Amino acid sequence: MKQLGLCLIVVIMYAAIAAGAFTIAGRIDLPFFWLVFAVETVAGLVSVFVVDPDLLSERFSPRGKDEDPHARLVLTFLLILSLVICALDVGRFHLSDNVPQFLQIICILLSAIGWAGFVWTTAVNRFFSSAIRVQTDRGQTVIKSGPYKFVRHPGYATAVLALMTQPIAAGSWLGALPVLIFIIVLVKRTIFEEAFLLDNLTGYKEYCQEVHWRWCPDLW
Repeated sequence: MKQLGLCLIVVIMYAAIAAGAFTIAGRIDLPFFWLVFAVETVAGLVSVFVVDPDLLSERFSPRGKDEDPHARLVLTFLLILSLVICALDVGRFHLSDNVPQFLQIICILLSAIGWAGFVWTTAVNRFFSSAIRVQTDRGQTVIKSGPYKFVRHPGYATAVLALMTQPIAAGSWLGALPVLIFIIVLVKRTIFEEAFLLDNLTGYKEYCQEVHWRWCPDLW
């Protein structure tokens, strides 16, 4: 019953976001917008069944001090701004809504892959909080399985893939600009988080010596 309740919350949340986007756009005949929201909704629903319920609670409402609280607010604002720009661009002003359809299709597929990777990350790492903190209250340890065998921050990497491709999938080049800033902020957050974990999480230094790449093998 609890999972059904969470599923209902996910559906209502994304329905509200979609309703806001279509209202801003002034129209609903935007099939790629529907696809973007469908992919996000499916990812959210799958998370309900594969992610530790305690982690879902932690991600929505972290139980300790976030060492980098302002970044979360900035990242959320940038995602909202991207959605608003996409809606205005594609629905009303048509300033940069000339994305080729084949590229939109490719970006929908890449976004789905990104969200699948993000769900995998949260399913494997029950300590993947939305706050930078050492979760002594939850018995945090270093996770080395799943995608963490290949990169140290698979959640950030897959989120970037999912979110960077969404505005282009929706049909707006301009909508991708806030996500570029999002990536810059997330890079800074990654560097800050690593420094914090090296100082505060037992075993993280040894893990960094085993897994050399942060987001993408052979790149960074």
